[in-house]
Amino acid sequence: MADATTNPEQQSKPARALKPRTQKPELIEQFQHIKFLDCNKPVGRVIFECWHCQQGIISESRGEPIMGEFKGRPSITLVNVECPNCGKTAIKLSTAEVLSTTAIPSPWKK
Repeated sequence: MADATTNPEQQSKPARALKPRTQKPELIEQFQHIKFLDCNKPVGRVIFECWHCQQGIISESRGEPIMGEFKGRPSITLVNVECPNCGKTAIKLSTAEVLSTTAIPSPWKK
């Protein structure tokens, strides 16, 4: 009877190198402070922090969201609001137009 370690089929297979398990990076919990004001008025206001630099911003907008098309399907068009501090997209709003954007001290920072 042949021993399992001397089996020629097992000896011909190359040994696999075991890769060390790497730790998954910890997920960073990032969120954005947002407060909607005057939702039932013609001109609504939104107070929020920039997604990138956490600058406080107040923005005025008006109008119902505009329906567009994405890959042949109806979709709401989002308006990018640029941060006056860092110049990146601070938030995307579903509105017809943004009337003003003003940097303010963040109400959430103490």
